[in-house]
This record gives sequence, C-alpha cells and structure tokens, in this order.
Amino acid sequence: MNRLHQYAPHVYYFFFFAAAASYSPFLGYWFREVGLTNQQIGALYAIGPLVALFVQPVWGLLCDKHGIEKAVLMLCSLAVPAIAFGYSTGGGFALYAATAVALAVFNSPMVPLSDAIAVAHAQKHRQTYGAARVWGSIGFALTVSPIGMLYTHIGIRHMFAFYMAFMVVVFAITLVLEKGGVRKSASLRDVGKLLRDKKFAAFLLLVLLVACGTQSFSVFFSVYLGSTGGNVSEKIGWLTAVSALSELPFFIFAARLSERFGYRAMLAVGAFTAALRLCIVSFDPPLAVLLLSQPLQGVTFALFYAAGVQCANDLCPDGWKTTAQTLFSMVYTSMAVLIASNFGGWLIDHAGFPLLFRIAALLCFVGGAGFVAMRQLGRNRQRIGA
Repeated sequence: MNRLHQYAPHVYYFFFFAAAASYSPFLGYWFREVGLTNQQIGALYAIGPLVALFVQPVWGLLCDKHGIEKAVLMLCSLAVPAIAFGYSTGGGFALYAATAVALAVFNSPMVPLSDAIAVAHAQKHRQTYGAARVWGSIGFALTVSPIGMLYTHIGIRHMFAFYMAFMVVVFAITLVLEKGGVRKSASLRDVGKLLRDKKFAAFLLLVLLVACGTQSFSVFFSVYLGSTGGNVSEKIGWLTAVSALSELPFFIFAARLSERFGYRAMLAVGAFTAALRLCIVSFDPPLAVLLLSQPLQGVTFALFYAAGVQCANDLCPDGWKTTAQTLFSMVYTSMAVLIASNFGGWLIDHAGFPLLFRIAALLCFVGGAGFVAMRQLGRNRQRIGA
C-alpha cells in the first residue's frame, strides 16, 4: 500500500490519459461524421473553454481554501464521461452545445488539480513532476493506436462507452491520491494580485500566444485527417501514438533540462519547434511526412507543458499553487482553444487548412521570441543586481 501511495500520481496519469486516448483524438472526426460543418465544430470546441474561463478560477480558489482536490476529482471523473454521452445521441447542434457547456463545468478542473497534486507529491517524495506525468503519455500511446484500429472495425460510436469504462478506473485510483499542500484563505482578489504580478502576467501572455498556435493544430488535426480520406480512425490512432511516444523522454528529463538551461529557454525551444511543425503540416504533406513530423510533439507539448507547470509553480507564493496551475491551464487550454477554435473554424471554411497552420506557426514563433527576450531581461537584471 505504501508503494501505491508513493506512485499514485503515476498510476493516475496512466489511466487518465488512456481514457483521453479513447475519446479526445476521435471527437473532431466524430463531429464531422454526424454532419457538422467546420464552423460548427469550431464553435463546439469554443463553448467549453468559454465556460471554463469562468468556472476554472472558482474551482482553483475553492480547492486552495478547503483542500477538496480529491473530492472534486472523484466527482468529475464520473460526471465527465456520463455527460459526454450527450454527443452520442444524434440530437443535433443545440444538444451538442448544451453538452459542451456541462462538460466544461466538470472537465475544466481535472488537469490543473491533477498537476497541483502531482507537483506537491513530487516535492514531498523527492520525485519530479515529469517522472509522474510521463506515465500519462505512456498510457495515451499504448491506448490510442489499438483503440483507433478497434473503432475501424466496431464503429467510432463506441468511444463513449470505452471512455466511461476508463474513467471508472480513474475514479478508483483517485481514492489513494494525497491531498495538496499549504492552504490559505483564497479569494477572487488573490487572482487579481497574481495577475498583476508582471512576471506571471508576461508568462501567461506568451503561453497564450504559443498555445493559440498549438491548439489550432490539436483542435483541427483529426478534422484535417478526415478530409484526406482512407481509414481515418487508424490514421488518427497511429499518428497520435507516435506523437505520444515522443513525449516520454521529454517529460522524464524536462526538470533536468529546465534546471540546466532555465524554464524560459525550454519554453522558447518548445515554441520554435511548434512553429516548425505547423509549417510542415501547412504544405499538406503526404502521410509519411506527417508521420515523421509527429515526434516533434515531444518538444512542442511535453517539454513546453512540463516547463510551464514548473514555471507557474515557482512564480507564485505558497498557498496559491492550485490557483496558479488553474490560471496556467485556463490560458493554455481554455483561452487558447476558445480563440483557436472560433477563428480556426471560420478560417478553414474561407481559406483552407494551410493558411490556418501558417498563422498558427507565426504565433508560436512570436511567443518563442518573447520567451527568449524574457530570459535575456532576467539575465541582465541579475548582472545589474550583482
């Protein structure tokens, strides 16, 4: 039992992202299969993040104040897959939109709460966040390709049942997770104070620029593959499996790389690599080239995200760790997906996928340049202080 408690975040991440692998890579393709337009798909992806902008800070503050991370995760792990069945009813866009709203309320706190617990757990047990989070990539990689081939034979409509089954396991594992760290009497004013911190605000702004680019890819990649024909579920599965496997070494060594070169340097590397990847995809390459470009996910997501989680944790005081992770997740996921899905769906319908991916590449490049500038400014201040 002690071993299970010691490595509980590792096991949690494995099954949480295995569940995600059975569902999220195929959702855009499912929407296309039930007859939605690109703009409608973009709108559905935007509804959730819009709602999450309001509910995520509330979840973070409540958890920082009352220490209810585990209870919230247990509630959400069952509510989210149950609500997701709303997409399987064939009820049309209005019902799908209502499903997206309800999903956002319960889905939005899961990743930031898991990350806050994992960071606190790693510090307590002399582990690293990346060593726990890498098991999420392993779970995702081992699941997504076989499940994609399975859906080809039994039908993609079964993904909702598989998602529920995986999340029941996640619910059980949540029981052995430890609670987070220091508590404080948190309020919405504290969020304002955190956002008025110049370093933290600049960090979030640059994260938003990069995330708008990378989330454009994430939201519409399965839709893009659906336009290429063939066994789409299998292609999604294989391409996503390759990208997930590439995350493993970067989650493992993210902490060492960040300690050696600095968080901002790693964030810049992730942003520039994302720009390169998006440029490649914008030229509508053959499947072989797409497959070769997928390993860049290790840098564009794993290294960038792990460095971002640690940077958010270090930039905020004790007692605000969950709130800081919530704000980081809100920007990286909710705000970025809201912007990318709304603008991206419209742009695809009017100008096609290539222009969307090129604009996304430009955003990533600008964000990377910003992290380089922040790193240099920090060095200059250290020299002046010395």
